[in-house]
Amino acid sequence: MDSSTILDHALFQLTPTRTRFDLVLFYEGKNEKLDSGLFEPFISHLKFARDEISQGGYSITLQPPAPDLCASFSTPAVLERFVTIETEILKIERSIQANANGRQEEDANGHTKKSTDLTKAKGELKTKDEIKQEENSKVQLQRLLETRKALLWKEQAMTY
Repeated sequence: MDSSTILDHALFQLTPTRTRFDLVLFYEGKNEKLDSGLFEPFISHLKFARDEISQGGYSITLQPPAPDLCASFSTPAVLERFVTIETEILKIERSIQANANGRQEEDANGHTKKSTDLTKAKGELKTKDEIKQEENSKVQLQRLLETRKALLWKEQAMTY
């Protein structure tokens, strides 16, 4: 098992005398026996486990609390900031995708349309320097968008 694996729950299976245990971990639909031995050293600091034993039963299940998205936002301002960041990330991703698909412009409603090149319409040809400069600016824009997106992800992680 990888140390970064998120556990579903842990189960202490007790002997009939409730003095020894087998610790079984459940994760990603799998289970793995991690340890066995005397139960007292493990529960000496867990009031919950001692209460479970006093009620009877031969197993104690430890589960993490269910994640609650709304509870993770301490104030409405934090929630609003999270939504604002998420919206900006989505706009950047659409822009990156539009740049990758060719020259497209996005209107206020998020619809994309092909842009027309006025120099081609007039019959003029671009020089190699103009083409190279245009490609460089596209690459710079792409890098800028990727950098901004990474920064927003970090800020979102700190907000959340």
